[in-house]
Amino acid sequence: MVYMNIVLGLGVVVAAAAAAIWFNWPNYQQTAPHHNHRRNRREEEDEGDSHDPDSKLRSHFGQQQMRRSRPGDKCPVCLDEMLQGDLHMMQCSHAMHPTCFNEFRYLRRSCPLCRKIVNPSLPGDDCPICLDPLTKNDMRFLSCKHAQHNQCLAQYRYSGGKACPICREPDV
Repeated sequence: MVYMNIVLGLGVVVAAAAAAIWFNWPNYQQTAPHHNHRRNRREEEDEGDSHDPDSKLRSHFGQQQMRRSRPGDKCPVCLDEMLQGDLHMMQCSHAMHPTCFNEFRYLRRSCPLCRKIVNPSLPGDDCPICLDPLTKNDMRFLSCKHAQHNQCLAQYRYSGGKACPICREPDV
């Protein structure tokens, strides 16, 4: 009887291993059959429309993604050219117009070029001091780009706080 239980247990283990292998076997029909066709057609369109302004814009931003922004680049928000005195540099070393950044900082957390987090606080996030939601009209950004309510930050500084309550970076 004991031998029968051992044989039955080994049979269950072998069956479970076979089922695991069977269900984890690659299924080549998981990707759509037209997936590669779409990709090739898109590449052909990009190669064929060399005088298309959108393709030039895509290639320009492709080059701009890999390097630091400089005067003459296009702003990723408004697509106008940025001049020397009209650059707002972000932590990721990409830039946009200061007016574009003032609107952008309330909409998205990541850089539109490299997707790195450049703006950790958005309206609707909780204030790190009072834990009430932040609003666009009552947000105060520190040098580290974290935001608090104006009144909370004033009370925090009055009580002796000199660093960001989230990341502890000194507020300059």
